[in-house]
Amino acid sequence: MKPLQIDFAPRHGWLEAGTDKARRPLWALLCGLMLLLLAASLTTAWKLQRERSAVNTRIATLQSALNISEEGEAQNETATAESAQAIALANMHLNFPWVGLLGTLERNTRPEIRLVSLEMGVLRQSSKLVVETTDTPSALSFVDTLRAQPAYASLTLTRQETVAADGASRMRFTLEAPLVQAEQPARKAGAR
Repeated sequence: MKPLQIDFAPRHGWLEAGTDKARRPLWALLCGLMLLLLAASLTTAWKLQRERSAVNTRIATLQSALNISEEGEAQNETATAESAQAIALANMHLNFPWVGLLGTLERNTRPEIRLVSLEMGVLRQSSKLVVETTDTPSALSFVDTLRAQPAYASLTLTRQETVAADGASRMRFTLEAPLVQAEQPARKAGAR
């Protein structure tokens, strides 16, 4: 014979739900769902943490690239300024009246005068001529002839020395003259 179970005060609380045989499957299902939700929330939290670290890494990479870009722009501005100076120097060199200057020297050079070198000053404000001759009067005559030309009106003798060239003694004179460039025609408004 089976024992008879009589329950005079049944308990209907949440904690006692598992004690009733009829409600045990429901309780197991409810506990399983809670465990499943806990596992899902932990997985989601782990994924969010991973994504946050990936985003922070990406932000740091972009920030360093931006810093490098700003440094590159500063270097680029410096390179642009240097390029502009080089272009201005080349433009001044190309626009300088070399043909007239050299033509004046060629027309006034005599057989006893030998032009050794022609140098321009750093800022193209003056020219330096080095001339060799066998005697001093011909050099002084050459200087006077050049002074009659407008480009060499302010020619000065800066140095004189004796050198041995081709087995003979020669006089070497260094002459310096400030350069006078012809005025460039003014640009008209709207002209490119």
